[in-house]
Amino acid sequence: MTTSSQSQNCPVCGVTIANNEVVQFANGSTGTRARLYARVCQYAKKPDCINQDKNLIGEVLKDDGFLEAPQINFDS
Repeated sequence: MTTSSQSQNCPVCGVTIANNEVVQFANGSTGTRARLYARVCQYAKKPDCINQDKNLIGEVLKDDGFLEAPQINFDS
């Protein structure tokens, strides 16, 4: 069992989760377990993923996932 003062490294995606809540992505700012789940874990579905416990993930907000890409007009 992991205590809240330890960091975990995910063998699936390589992110680090510090203090059981702060996620350090490979690029960009830090995030939450919910953001990690929304962007990676729900799609990867690997048995070794360390971010599958719904109680630890918390509520996934609309802004946690990727935004829709804007429409591109190729007729210009």
